[in-house]
Amino acid sequence: MPYPADHQDKWRQRIRPIDPTTRLPVKRLIPLVLVETAGMALLFGIYHLLDLGRTPLAPLIVPPLVTFALVFATAHAPASRPLRVVTAYVIAGFFGLGMVCVPGSRLLNSVIAAFLTLIVMHATGAFHAPAVAVSMAAVLTEADWHDALPAYPLLIATAMAAVFLAWGAHKILGDDSYPDKWW
Repeated sequence: MPYPADHQDKWRQRIRPIDPTTRLPVKRLIPLVLVETAGMALLFGIYHLLDLGRTPLAPLIVPPLVTFALVFATAHAPASRPLRVVTAYVIAGFFGLGMVCVPGSRLLNSVIAAFLTLIVMHATGAFHAPAVAVSMAAVLTEADWHDALPAYPLLIATAMAAVFLAWGAHKILGDDSYPDKWW
């Protein structure tokens, strides 16, 4: 017994990744951009409420914002799966904020942090490009360990919030298929 046409269309969309660079009809474009903007505004609002703009680690809000947009736009890509995204941030935060505590050249330490982050991300299958920026940005901010220590759980929570908001945005727009896999 064949499936109804709408079921077949949903199945085709799930197995064929949607290219976020294709032009969308205005009917789909406006709600998509409004939901994306609202999600980013919510993440930035949390950042603002916690008054993180006055710390040296202020640039660390940018990668989770990019993560939200990427996960939302490429929901069915392996790099957008929730546990991979959060794991990538755990890895990047560990090496980036860890290298903040290592004396020496900030530039060299940031390159070492990125190198270690990439090795572990690829070895675990948890590659997520925006998280790689965390490992370098954390070192280049010239923060000290007093700033880095409380920033780590906050970074992980922000990454989790980005994934949760992407999930919610999909629900708002009627896409019940995210996440299709958790890992």
